[in-house]
Amino acid sequence: MTARPRRLLLLLSALWLTVPAPARLGDTLAELKKHYDSPAPQLRRDPANATWLFDQDDSGQLAYTVTFNAAGRSIAEGLKPVKRARFPKDTALEFIEQQLAPFHDSKTQRILKTGEKYRFAGREFVCGKDEYVVLDEPRGVLLIWSQTVDPAVMVVTPEIFQR
Repeated sequence: MTARPRRLLLLLSALWLTVPAPARLGDTLAELKKHYDSPAPQLRRDPANATWLFDQDDSGQLAYTVTFNAAGRSIAEGLKPVKRARFPKDTALEFIEQQLAPFHDSKTQRILKTGEKYRFAGREFVCGKDEYVVLDEPRGVLLIWSQTVDPAVMVVTPEIFQR
C-alpha cells in the first residue's frame, strides 16, 4: 500500500476516537469521499457499491463496503478483514459505536440473545451463536457482528432487502 491509504487509516482511527461518526447509514458517495477519499477500484463497475481498503499496521487490510440505493444514499455498510488479516475486537467495537451513535437515545433499540428470533424488514431471523445483534426495527436499523472464522460487522436498513 502507498502512504496515502495508511494516512487514511490513521485519519479514520483518529476520527473514530475524536468525533461522532464521520460516516454512517444514509451518507452519499460524495460525503464518504470527503471522509475517506475515493473508493478502491472495482473489477465490475457498479454505482450501487463502493469499497475502501485500509491498512491496519501489522494486522493486514480491512475492507469497508457500502451499498447505495437508487437515490445514492447508503443502505448497508460493512467492515471485514481482507484475506488473512486480523479483525481486532476494538476495531469492530469502534465501527459498531460509530454506526449506532445516532440511535443511543432510542428506546426501541435492543441487543438480542443467542437463539432469539426477530423480525426485520418483514423477514424472520434468529440470532446466531457467534453473533452480536442490535435491532431497532422502528428506526430501520439492524447491526450484526459475526464473530466466526470469517468475522465481519454489517449494518443495514430494510431497503437492502427490497433489491
